[in-house]
Amino acid sequence: MIRLMTAVITLFLMVATVQADRLLDPMPSSMIASDFSLPDLKGKQHQLKDFKGGFTLVNFWTKDCTICRAEFATMNDLQEQLQESYDFKVVAIHAGGKPEEVEKVLVTNPVEFTVLMDLNLELGSWGVPTLPTSYLIAPNGSFAYRAVGTRIWNSPVMVDFLRRVFDEYEQE
Repeated sequence: MIRLMTAVITLFLMVATVQADRLLDPMPSSMIASDFSLPDLKGKQHQLKDFKGGFTLVNFWTKDCTICRAEFATMNDLQEQLQESYDFKVVAIHAGGKPEEVEKVLVTNPVEFTVLMDLNLELGSWGVPTLPTSYLIAPNGSFAYRAVGTRIWNSPVMVDFLRRVFDEYEQE
């Protein structure tokens, strides 16, 4: 039984490694992310340009989306792993709803990253096809990659992929 489990895990890791370039969908670097001004849960306004200069993972979610909430722990860990070596932040934008409802969700799903509220669904220009959807924004404000659907953000394959993306960007 242990040999079978080892073989399955090895196969999974091999497939994941081969598909590392498909962890995120590349986007045209000419596409600049629309700036926004959105409140956090305490009412303080944040703009995308506040994060300019580093890589920012912008995640769109809603409290009713179970798979969205499941990503939080992996995004927390990803931010912790990468921000020691890179200027990297995670920003989660809740679509609609009330801050009080989101705060209740975050009691059982605590996060170490910034959570913003798109109360009036103003960010339609970002073209979010479903939730969760995440965008990796480059330091210059352009879209670098997109992930439609859930990801295991702290998987070794994802972390290595992002490190390569960040390193290649610094070399340009």
